[in-house]
Amino acid sequence: MENRYLREAQKNADQIIAHRRDFHKHAELGFNEFRTAERIAAYLQSLDLEVQTGIAQTGVVGLLRCVEAGKTAALRADIDALPMQEKNDSSYASVNEGVMHACGHDGHTAMLMETARLLASNAQNLRGNVKFIFQPCEDMIPSGAEPMIEEGVLKNPDVEGIFTVHVSTGHPEGTLWVKPEYISISSAGFKCTFAGQGGHVSSPHQVIDPIMMAGMLITSSQTLMLKRSAPGTPMIFAFGTIHGGTADNIVPDEVTLTGSIRTATPQELRESIEAFKRIVAGIAQSVGGEYSLDIELQNPSIYNDPDMVSLLKSAGAKVMGADKVFEYSQIRTGGDDAAFFQQKIPGVYWVLGVQNEAKGFDKPHHNAYFDFDDANLALGAAVQAQAVTDFLTKDTG
Repeated sequence: MENRYLREAQKNADQIIAHRRDFHKHAELGFNEFRTAERIAAYLQSLDLEVQTGIAQTGVVGLLRCVEAGKTAALRADIDALPMQEKNDSSYASVNEGVMHACGHDGHTAMLMETARLLASNAQNLRGNVKFIFQPCEDMIPSGAEPMIEEGVLKNPDVEGIFTVHVSTGHPEGTLWVKPEYISISSAGFKCTFAGQGGHVSSPHQVIDPIMMAGMLITSSQTLMLKRSAPGTPMIFAFGTIHGGTADNIVPDEVTLTGSIRTATPQELRESIEAFKRIVAGIAQSVGGEYSLDIELQNPSIYNDPDMVSLLKSAGAKVMGADKVFEYSQIRTGGDDAAFFQQKIPGVYWVLGVQNEAKGFDKPHHNAYFDFDDANLALGAAVQAQAVTDFLTKDTG
């Protein structure tokens, strides 16, 4: 028998897609999602929800109070776009120069708006409360999750479980992917500057070469850092930028490198950072140079509560069929600041497949040609609504 939430969402598919494409066309960067927030708030108000705006600058929260008292669930969607120039020529391509929804947050936002509609229309049959959290600035550091938490989005009423979905063009459309316990990596960014003594390239004995130090770091760190991880354990160590020098016959005084360290768990990240510090210090000392090293912790690993995972998988099977529900065998190497919410309360972060190669929807995230099959958003909204319904009714007699 067809799931009632799926049936209702599919009836409203045109509006869901229209919302998503409107957000895509008018993409806004983190903490500047003013138009986006205004439209979200207006829609939630039309559903007679209690609405708060201006949380963490541009965040929006809707609260649904059901007829009977009970637990409180939350769902979270990120609403920001990326600082990229879109290269698609679709009718809904971004009109804002240098700003693009290249990670699917427009879809997350439209899905959560539809989930709010589905649950609001069924509130008379539910008990408890539901918070709909529309978070600004997920894709930049510092991000919006921690400020929202600090401003009390998980309080009044106190949230007992949270759900977050992310679309993926790396998975076939209409599939659900999840993993208990750790599902994403922990990450840190670094900026390392080597300082030496510049001079003419014809007099290497009179200089302390920071370019050589940078080269030593790139080669040695790749080997030493990656050997720290056990076979099958994800670890990424990558350099993103390197800057130094002004001419081909001048040894510069300094060179600066930036990059990222990503590990499976917070503990492994702490250990890797300490190892990296020793490598940098050893290189500078070996050639008589100096260094400065700044390391910024970014997103911790997302921990999925096993009971919440089981509940989500059950809800997914009810909506899309058990044959469409899959469990990752390994941790995902991407990160998300949803981790901060799930450090506070039990939660589940899951992935909705939106890949459709026949339509050309298979470009990777953060690509200038990224797009996805938004016909799947009704399915995602229905899964979210079913999961929250099951959460609110579980163990309530």
